[in-house]
Amino acid sequence: MIGLFARLTIVVATAILITLLITRMLLDSPADETSLELLRGHAESYATILADTPPVERRDYAEQLSETLGYGVFLEASSGSAITRVETRSRKLFVIARVPDNPGQVVFGPLPFGYTTRLPTVIGLAILIACLIALFATYAVFRRIRSLEEVASRMHKGDFSARAQRDEADPLDGIASSLNTLADRVGQLLHDERDLLRTVAHEVRTPISRMHFRVESIERKMSDALPKETSGLISDLEQVDKLFEELLTYVGFDEFHQDRPELMTEEINVAQAVTRIAHEVTAVREDVRVEITHDEGARVLANQKLFDRATSNVVLNAMAYGGTTLYIDIRVFEGECVVDVQDTGDGIPEEDRPKVIKPFVRLSTKKTKGTGLGLAIVSRIMRLHGGKLHIVQSPKGGASVQLTWKNVEPRNGRA
Repeated sequence: MIGLFARLTIVVATAILITLLITRMLLDSPADETSLELLRGHAESYATILADTPPVERRDYAEQLSETLGYGVFLEASSGSAITRVETRSRKLFVIARVPDNPGQVVFGPLPFGYTTRLPTVIGLAILIACLIALFATYAVFRRIRSLEEVASRMHKGDFSARAQRDEADPLDGIASSLNTLADRVGQLLHDERDLLRTVAHEVRTPISRMHFRVESIERKMSDALPKETSGLISDLEQVDKLFEELLTYVGFDEFHQDRPELMTEEINVAQAVTRIAHEVTAVREDVRVEITHDEGARVLANQKLFDRATSNVVLNAMAYGGTTLYIDIRVFEGECVVDVQDTGDGIPEEDRPKVIKPFVRLSTKKTKGTGLGLAIVSRIMRLHGGKLHIVQSPKGGASVQLTWKNVEPRNGRA
């Protein structure tokens, strides 16, 4: 916007200066300059008369001449050029003529011609006028651009209900129309995507439940003949059922969903909550060991259910890919609390870290029972709380997945 104002100012100032120069060239001689040329001749004549006047009568003659002409006439010591000239004193015009054969000069003025106008004054005035014209011309544009910028910012944050005001006489109305169309289409796409995923997940779970019941019936009848096959089918159905359950959860945590209920938060003792969750999650495997270190008094504002879900997903992910020893470090900073889950696995290459928080992305060829939505759900939970999910290299050699929550009260901690 500043660039637009500067360019418009330059254009207007240039136009004003060109107009002034053309006007000056078209006029033969300004009236003031013509009059001054005549006064120079009169000044030289009066100077000659004063030279012939006795010295004691010169000042009286000058006073009489001043009353006759209507402007000042006085004598002073000679200075400057001997040629009759026009001078500006205190922004007023004077005609000065040297008295022949005399060390003095006669001064006529100040003359009733107003202020003299010089080139720097013209340029300065032209720039001032150009700035005022440019400001007046661009003020409405600035306001309109600012309004469109606010609408675009709301859309960037996920509020696709935002709309720009329309005015067909506005030169920027095309941008406003495009923004509104974009919001309509993106909002509709997100709505359709949520509805599709939610519908598919609900509809598919019904036949899966029937299949599960029938497989259990077959297992009871043919347990001796096909024990491995029936148990395998049941395991596969449970995994598919869990997948659709996770898919529904992922859709429900969409931060762009404007109809989502308000997030209810409470004060959580981080050390107690993380210790409880870690022991519950790792209890299914006797070979996994967890070491927890924490700062005293770590408390955050979060939804308890979502806090548990995010922490358990990170721990489950570390168990699946990061070895048998997990390290959880809870650190308190000014305004933030970080839950850092570190493992001793192969780690995650830096270029692949943005990928693992996307749905159904697996970097490892290792076969696991996960759904591929664990870290994607964690990422959405953190954004809903205004927090962040970071993935870095762990000092233990594996991956370090860090959950950054907001403290109950900002205070100084470790930096």
